[in-house]
Formats: sequence, C-alpha cells, structure tokens
Amino acid sequence: MKVLTFGKALGVGCAVAATLLATVATAAANPPAGEYRQLAGVGSDTTQDALNGLGETITVSGAKVIASYDARPAGTIKTKSTGCEFPRPDGSGEGRKALKAAENDGGNVYQGVNVTGCVDYARSSSYGGGSSPQTTGNYTYVPFGVDAVSFAVNEESDLPTSLTFVQLQRIYRCLTTVISGVPVKPLLVQPGSGTRQFWLSKMGIAEADIANGDYPCLVQTVNGQQIQEHDARVLAGHNDYIVPFSVAQFIAQGNAAAIRTQTGVTVEDRRGTSRIGRVNGLQPIVGGKLNINFRPQLIRDVYNVVPTRRLGEPLIANTFVGQSSAVCTNRALIELFGFGYRTTDGATLFEAACGSTQLKAAS
Repeated sequence: MKVLTFGKALGVGCAVAATLLATVATAAANPPAGEYRQLAGVGSDTTQDALNGLGETITVSGAKVIASYDARPAGTIKTKSTGCEFPRPDGSGEGRKALKAAENDGGNVYQGVNVTGCVDYARSSSYGGGSSPQTTGNYTYVPFGVDAVSFAVNEESDLPTSLTFVQLQRIYRCLTTVISGVPVKPLLVQPGSGTRQFWLSKMGIAEADIANGDYPCLVQTVNGQQIQEHDARVLAGHNDYIVPFSVAQFIAQGNAAAIRTQTGVTVEDRRGTSRIGRVNGLQPIVGGKLNINFRPQLIRDVYNVVPTRRLGEPLIANTFVGQSSAVCTNRALIELFGFGYRTTDGATLFEAACGSTQLKAAS
C-alpha cells in the first residue's frame, strides 16, 4: 500500500491503494446512509462509476473522503449531515449547476433548494466554457482521465458498424436517413448530459436549433422516457436506431465483474445487445482498453470540477491536483473503469495531463 503525505497543513497521510482491494463493502449510488464524507460530488453519468471506485479506495487517516452521488435514480440525495437534501443532479451540466449554487454564485438555489456548501466538486464529461479553452474563471476543470465517444447499434441490425465522421454528422443533421439500404434513426441522450453537449458540438448542432425544430429526425424519447446516456438497452427491438456511447463506459460495463471483485463497486451493465462502432476505420477499443488514438474529434478529457478559490485547500489539492494527487496515482483503477490516462499535456488545454489546473471557466 502506497501512502501519500498530504503535507503539514493537514498533518495526516492519504492512504491510496496501489493494488486494488480484493474485498470491500459494496458501493451503491450513494455512500452508505448516514455517512457524510468531506468531498461531496454530483453530476456526470459517464464518470460516476470511476469516482465511486476512487471514493472506496482513497482515505485520509483511515477515513474515506470522496463521496460520489450517482446521476440515477431520480429522487433526492443528502450530502452533508445538516441540511443538504436536494434533487439528484443528472448529468454534467446539472452537476455543475449544483456546484455553482453551492458556491452561492448567482444564487444558492438548485431545483428549489438552498444548497449552500452542499457540493464540493462536480463530475463533468464536458467543458462548460464554450469551444475555446480558458485559463481564468471561478471553476477549475481538473482532468483525471481520457474518454472517447463512438456510436452503438443493435447487434441484430444491418446498419454498418463502421462509419466515417462525416457520415455520423450527416445522420445527426438529418441529411442521411438510409445507410446501406437500411433506415437509420439518430437517438439523442437526455438534456444536461455532458455526452449530449459533447456529441452535439462535434455534430455541428446547436441546442437552440433543435428547440426550433430544425432537426426533426432526432429521437429524444422512447416509450415516453428520455434516453439515458450510456444505456444501449434502448436499442432493443429497434434495428434502425443509432446512439452515442462513451467508450470508457462500454469498457467499464464489460469489466463489471472485475470491478466488483477488486473495488466493491457495482457497475450496471447497460450495453444490452449493442455493438460499438468504428469511426473512419479506427477501433475505439484495442486490447480491452480505450484507444487514445481514436478519431481525434471524438476524444475528450473528463473532469472533476472544483471551485478555483478552493484549489489551495490541502484536502482538495492533495485529492485532485497534480499527478502525485490521490486520484492521479490510481492509474490502474482509472483504466479499469475504461478511461485512458495522460502523463503529459497535449497541444491544447483540452488534452491535459491528469491533475492539471490550467483549464477554467465561469461555470
């Protein structure tokens, strides 16, 4: 077991498992009832399982410090011992909204509830600062892994499992309705999802244009229900459907048994009878791991978003910041949950090493 020292300011050590625990208590969508950890996080469906795993692994003086509240099921969560009972945020955008309200940034109400001090970080699979990376802002996007988004189809479908990036754009812009003689209907996951935001940006589609009815082919509900991200069971019985899917989630769902054995975390396998597709001939998964050289437009960093003002707090810094942080020293666990790992910065702030604090935004 490797011990990280949090420094004189904390006066405690952070025990981080270098090899994953063989037997630990099963982790659910929330920490156990009545257990309130110091760092409460909400938001992304994409990264919730990985943060559950990190939450079960990282300790300070023997106590778990990361609480990660899943995006599902609908209902309320309670993140602190006093107050802090509010509707569960579903997705990256909702997680960031809850964090902003917790900071009393433009108001302290999230879905009708005063949540001041109730959220310490937000899980996010997208960047809230627009298409250009920023280096100033009240919120710092600290990357911990690399994801990719591809598409999934029903394994019984005659739709091709290899498409070009341009073909995907044409399908989602309603310009192509038949592929290889097979009708195709593009599905769009729930509003507030980081995957939705990311996918639409890559398809060249604006939410305002969807609201105006400019893309009538987009399917946003099935059987009266919004389409939850990374849940390919929606494809059952529909050989014409195509849906975006996180590659890391596809891997993690396939690793569900190993994840449960090694971390105690339950990952729901929602792949159903789906196949994940190649883009421009590139496989999204190679050797059971995310192909970090997948189509560049479809690669994304995933983040733990923290208030910039709190970066200097020892617990925040030593948990999330830099490659020597408690999170970033758990590379094996991060990869077990399907994510790629960067040790060096790339060409832009959207390709940053684990633990970088350069990328910021106003929300």
